[in-house]
Amino acid sequence: MATDIAHRFVEANGATFHVAVSGPDNAAPVLCIHGFPEGWMSWRHLMHLLPHSRIYAPDLRGYPGSSYPKSGYDVFTLTDDIKALIEVLGIRQCVLVSHDWGGALGWLFAHRYSSLISKLVVVNCTHPRTLVRAVVTCDDWQPFRIPWVPFFQIPWLPEWFMTTAVGRKLLKWTFLIRQGQPGTMDVELVDEIVARFAKTADMHGPIEYYRQIVLTILLPERHRKLYGIYATPISVPVTVIWGMKDGALPALVARKSFGDAGCNGDWRPLAGVGHFVDLEAWEKLAGELARVLDFAPGDS
Repeated sequence: MATDIAHRFVEANGATFHVAVSGPDNAAPVLCIHGFPEGWMSWRHLMHLLPHSRIYAPDLRGYPGSSYPKSGYDVFTLTDDIKALIEVLGIRQCVLVSHDWGGALGWLFAHRYSSLISKLVVVNCTHPRTLVRAVVTCDDWQPFRIPWVPFFQIPWLPEWFMTTAVGRKLLKWTFLIRQGQPGTMDVELVDEIVARFAKTADMHGPIEYYRQIVLTILLPERHRKLYGIYATPISVPVTVIWGMKDGALPALVARKSFGDAGCNGDWRPLAGVGHFVDLEAWEKLAGELARVLDFAPGDS
């Protein structure tokens, strides 16, 4: 069942955000935070499969569709963006659904602002503290599974290369190579996502996320601030939905996330599914979210 999707532009935390919105005005709100290098459209399948939910799907700071501020790509500002979006959209006590980089922000947001949401759902993103520790200790070969992170630390070159014709082909390949089973990825949607990165400025913000998180880990003052955030346990129910064929973020490491979040959680493995659950197993993902939201997919 298809559902109408409206498009809004809102000012929040000093930036302009494009937000796709679907579902009845009076339905319980769900805020979906996308990963790298996606955008609001990565949630389109869910919007159609969950027409009974009021779903909000923004393009994050620095992504095509939203504005490109010169700064603010650190996790403190990015989680403040989510807070500001919740306030300007009037959706306190929403369910926060997050994937990949959005998942990292979801974990951190719940440490900082649990009172603003009713539940946290994380899709294939290890808790940031767990991931950093795994990189340092080489737990399940974690540093070798994310080789793009060092490359992204180089100034200017990565965003230039990734927006060339060759770079966009490589970007598409990085989606397809990470599907759990051949032929399951929505290739047309991947093409739509990749096409948005037409010029260097379109990719600068998304890559800047990686530069700023490395600086936050390395710079003493920012490191202390980040680890101070971790000291506050997450106090809302947490569900982690995991495509078990994720080669970049292994389940063995990810399952340790609840300890670093300071809470118990519901672990929901999806056999045979890769990293981009929203792009290859959206029906399974919709079913898991419907369970969290306490209704069946397709209910209206």
